[in-house]
Amino acid sequence: MPAAEITSPERSVVCVFADDTTHSLTALGRAHQALCADPPAVSPSGMLLHTCHRVEWYAVGSPAAPAAALVSQPRTWGRRQALIRLAQIAAGTRSLVLGERFIHRQVLGAAGRLPSGHPLFGLTTEALRLAEHARERFELYATVDYSDLPQLLLGHRSGGPERRLLLLIGGGMLARVVAAVPPAGYERVVMMTRGPRKLRRLVDGLGTVTVVRAPSLARALDGWPYDTVIATTNLHPGYRRQVIEAACSPRCGGVVDLCCTPVLDQRPVGYRHLYDPDVLHILAAANEGMAQRAALARQWIAQHAEVPV
Repeated sequence: MPAAEITSPERSVVCVFADDTTHSLTALGRAHQALCADPPAVSPSGMLLHTCHRVEWYAVGSPAAPAAALVSQPRTWGRRQALIRLAQIAAGTRSLVLGERFIHRQVLGAAGRLPSGHPLFGLTTEALRLAEHARERFELYATVDYSDLPQLLLGHRSGGPERRLLLLIGGGMLARVVAAVPPAGYERVVMMTRGPRKLRRLVDGLGTVTVVRAPSLARALDGWPYDTVIATTNLHPGYRRQVIEAACSPRCGGVVDLCCTPVLDQRPVGYRHLYDPDVLHILAAANEGMAQRAALARQWIAQHAEVPV
């Protein structure tokens, strides 16, 4: 592509992406986990967006992408193309769960880390605005979201004759949504995290939730039988061992692993991972009612995308 074409005002933005059209979900999960463990510095000319299901780099002037997963991957040129793609992503039209509630906040978080005066500020602002309008116009709200999977996969256990606790490992956005609306039938929710002080503030008011660090977990569980939901990403080796011990305890029944890569190599009975075929089948079935609306939303975004100055 001629240099003049790349550097013209309209074509100065490049988007390089790795998603489920280029990589397996497992490979994308590994890339996301690596970036969480060792995040690159904020760029003065680019923005990195990474989730369990995508790694994307938006930049002005085509600087090198700071992620190994993006080497030699597909790219788009131009501010308008970048705007359309980012807005479609933020609206949940390109997600594994169509209309998912988390991706808009993830794009907002990535945009919020940009320094003042960043050349992509106008583009990200407009993309988020378009995404919000598209969600409202086409009612893009998932009927089965990631946070609903614990209820679907553990509901038969929580309704049994034996009273149980729910152990929720993680303190991020997904874990907090599950804690706020846990599967029915559990006596209490115990949340294990490495940063309990901050998490206690975030879940303040949820009277049935106890937040602990790993050393205090046994005391919080107090010998009760429990099921486990794993909803965390950055698992350094020491913490991973503690998570595995909790999930493999004889007192633990079912395990729903919502991490981008499976936490347990040796699966106990009742362990289900987000990418297991039966779990993906549940999500695919839920998407059937959203597919046409998502396609119309993608078209609407493309028709209404105006390049910000």
